[in-house]
Amino acid sequence: MRLKVYLLPLMLLSVLELKTDLLVVKKFKMPVRDIFYTYTIRKTPPPIRSIQIPMENPEVIEYYGNTKGQKGVVAVLSLNGEVYTVKEGELIAKRYRVLKIYSNKVVLKDEEKRKNITVKLKEG
Repeated sequence: MRLKVYLLPLMLLSVLELKTDLLVVKKFKMPVRDIFYTYTIRKTPPPIRSIQIPMENPEVIEYYGNTKGQKGVVAVLSLNGEVYTVKEGELIAKRYRVLKIYSNKVVLKDEEKRKNITVKLKEG
C-alpha cells in the first residue's frame, strides 16, 4: 500500500513533465540562406482616389451665317445637330435667346445660367 502512495505522485509528475516537454520541445530548423536571392521590401503606395466630378454635356452651338430677310436679319444656328433660323429676340430650344446678330458672330443669352455666350462664325 505504501508503494502505491509513493508511485502515484511520481507517475503523475512524470506524465505532466512529459506533456510539457512535448509542448516545449520543437525542432529548430536553421534557415537556409540563398546567396543569389536578393530581398527588398517594397512599400506599395496607397491607391490613388480619383474624384469624379459630374460633368455636364456641353451643348455644341455653331453659327453658319446670316441673311437679310423680309422681316430683318436671320441667322442660321445649329444646336447639337439641329438647325435653327432665328431673328434677334427669339429663343432657341427654350434656353438661348438671340441678343444680337453680327456678320461674324452671334451673341446669345443663356436663360438658365444668366450669362452671355458669343458664338463665332464657323469657317468652311
